[in-house]
This record gives sequence, structure tokens and C-alpha cells, in this order.
Amino acid sequence: MSEYTGTERRGNGGWHMSKSLSVSHLLGTIGIAVGFFTYVTDIEQETVVNKMELKSVSERLDRSNQRHSEEFGEIKEMFKHLSAKIDRMMQNPR
Repeated sequence: MSEYTGTERRGNGGWHMSKSLSVSHLLGTIGIAVGFFTYVTDIEQETVVNKMELKSVSERLDRSNQRHSEEFGEIKEMFKHLSAKIDRMMQNPR
């Protein structure tokens, strides 16, 4: 097979890099940057909302636990009172 002996068609024979910017490339890059910042901003807003909701749920859980502890204490007092009545009834049969 013989080598090509015609004129060089690749320009200067090496890599060619253009310094021009195409409008579509510029608009695409700007679009990607705007989308990225919008995405990051949305994540930050959702994080703040989730922190607030978590704090609210935590406060409600604390209030619920406190209320249940108070109710459990009342129930224990009722059982003690009933137990005392039953003991008195067993000691004094009619």
C-alpha cells in the first residue's frame, strides 16, 4: 500500500483549537449554571423546611410524652385507691 503524497488537509498538521465561542455553547452553559443554582437553592429551602418540621414534631412528641406520663400517674393512683378499697373489703367481710 502506498502512502498518501497529496497536500496536507488537516491544517497545520497538529491539533487545532478555535478561540471563538458559539452562541449555543454559551447559552447551554448559562442554562446549566442557572439550573444548578436553582437546584441547590431548592435543596437548601427544603432542608430549612424539614428542620422546622422536625422541630415541630419533636415538640409535639415531648408534649405527648409528658401528657401520657401524667395520665399514667393518674391511672396508677386510681389503681392504688382501688387496691386499698379491695383490701379493706377483704378484711371486713359482711
